Amino acid sequence: MNNSKDIIIIGSGPAGLSVGNHLSNKDFLILESLAEPGGLMRSKYINGYTFDWAGHIFFTKIERVKKWVELLLGDNLHWQDRESWVFSKNVFTRYPFQANTFGLPKQVIKECLMGLIDVTFNRQSTQITNFEEWILKTYGQGIATHFMLPYNRKLWARDLKTMDHHWLEGRVPQPGLEDFVDGALGPGRKDMGPNSRFGYPLKGGMRSLVEKLVSPIRDHIITHSQCTRIHPEKHRIQLHNGQEYSYGSLVLTCPLTDILTMLDEYHTELKSVIPQLNFVSVLCVNVGIHKPDLTDKHWIYFPESEFLFHRVFVQANASPHVCPDNCFSYTAEITYNDQKKVDFQQAGKQTVEGLLKAGLLKSMDDVDVIDLINIPVAYIVPTHDRQILVSKIREWLSAHDIHLVGRFAEWAYYNMDHALDAGWTLVSKL
Repeated sequence: MNNSKDIIIIGSGPAGLSVGNHLSNKDFLILESLAEPGGLMRSKYINGYTFDWAGHIFFTKIERVKKWVELLLGDNLHWQDRESWVFSKNVFTRYPFQANTFGLPKQVIKECLMGLIDVTFNRQSTQITNFEEWILKTYGQGIATHFMLPYNRKLWARDLKTMDHHWLEGRVPQPGLEDFVDGALGPGRKDMGPNSRFGYPLKGGMRSLVEKLVSPIRDHIITHSQCTRIHPEKHRIQLHNGQEYSYGSLVLTCPLTDILTMLDEYHTELKSVIPQLNFVSVLCVNVGIHKPDLTDKHWIYFPESEFLFHRVFVQANASPHVCPDNCFSYTAEITYNDQKKVDFQQAGKQTVEGLLKAGLLKSMDDVDVIDLINIPVAYIVPTHDRQILVSKIREWLSAHDIHLVGRFAEWAYYNMDHALDAGWTLVSKL
């Protein structure tokens, strides 16, 4: 094998596979540390059930990515209108909470309305400095208290004052008073937000998309190949087995924290940045149930602390072909970090108990499968200094023909479509 390549790509998640798919007539290689490509787009098949690495759906405003995914999946891409809900105060309300309080206790609705009126007519010109301030000044005290603050503290497992707020642009619906009143007097709108209509593969889970991305570049991918050392001046990398490769350009898609540990001993100034890069881990609890049609919802948010999970993705409703006949499935997501611990041995039992409490499961005896998937680096935390730190690292690496792409390498809040697009865009710069 030729151990010298024009371009070497570390990691075969959506960003890395996108780069490979758009490198026409280039001598390139994709090195993947795991047994199969796909990153977090992989799927797991257990006793006839299909589960993804966390709840995955496809939606985008990026037209070229939409056309590409539609071309890749063809008839296997199944589009649906979203049924997204919140469970709090022992009541299901439509998502987004801030526009759908119908059914909640009257006092809760009143507090949410009065808070929204206050911030609407008494907006202050003072600059917003953090995520918690943004919540309070955008929605008011009521919505903040009853959903926004507890949910986001549970999700991010940290003080929200330590987080920036600019990453929220275009991601979180900001309804006005009229929307709020409509959603308090009746069921309200269910089409707010960028993912009100989404796609998902009919068969095979998200792995089916990975297979389509892998197919044209399969001969360029080597699995079980973990990069352990980067030598920037020599344009060489070293793998866990001692094998070395030289490159013209190096594309990195793995977590930035891992990248910095790969740099050799001459670059300790960059390694000092690692403790300042914050992330949240996710434990997914997959539950297969031998009862059909337990809910018509697609995913549900749980802000209250009595539930271990912050969100439940109704895997069974993503496609009619992800469960055995007359069965159902859920994926519950649980965040954790050094401050918020999770007992893995109890997580399955506690998840099933939570599903029972919310009425999403009738009996523990109906459970066929309880399976855990651990994602050590799942959500990038948008801290105040994140962009400055990443820019500093990117500038140094770019000078050595090393490029960062994707959620984890760019240390950015990317969805799948952003990762696919970022890989495509990088190719034009290489």
